[in-house]
Amino acid sequence: MVTFSLVGLVLAWNLKSENSNLAEIRNIMWVSAIVAYLHYLSFILCFGVLVLEAFTLNTELSLKEAGKIVIADAIYGISAIVVLITGILRVVYFGKGTDYYLHNPVFYAKVAAFIVVGCLSIYPTVSFLSWLKSLLQGEAPKLELAKLNRLIWLIRAELVGFILIPLLAVIMARGIGINFA
Repeated sequence: MVTFSLVGLVLAWNLKSENSNLAEIRNIMWVSAIVAYLHYLSFILCFGVLVLEAFTLNTELSLKEAGKIVIADAIYGISAIVVLITGILRVVYFGKGTDYYLHNPVFYAKVAAFIVVGCLSIYPTVSFLSWLKSLLQGEAPKLELAKLNRLIWLIRAELVGFILIPLLAVIMARGIGINFA
């Protein structure tokens, strides 16, 4: 009778252990899915607000349009940070393994494209932040044609970068660029 109870306890412990391992795997899968979702959603938000900025910018901005651009740029900045953080999490914890990414030159091209887009966004962001004082005083910013063209050119270049990044991600995900030898 004692042996039967011990066997029962051991079986129950193994079953509990298997269930907790299964639960842990499910939790990791959920976290991985949420991180991927936030990564893609943030990327889409970045692209969307850049399109909004590009179509809203003009020489005679209203107070409402200028405010919309400033808010859109803030959303862009937050979304870009989320893309960066979730991207790092995916490489380190939830992707195909750090070695897969670090040994793929396409990964470095993708990261370089993201860095270039980030650098291109500095001038527009600083420009939009400089509007805050006049916006708080109820004055819409006046844009000279040269500055407007520069802002639109930079935003379009960012959009091209954001179009390139998913292409590089697809190429990388298929193992193109990895030397299997």
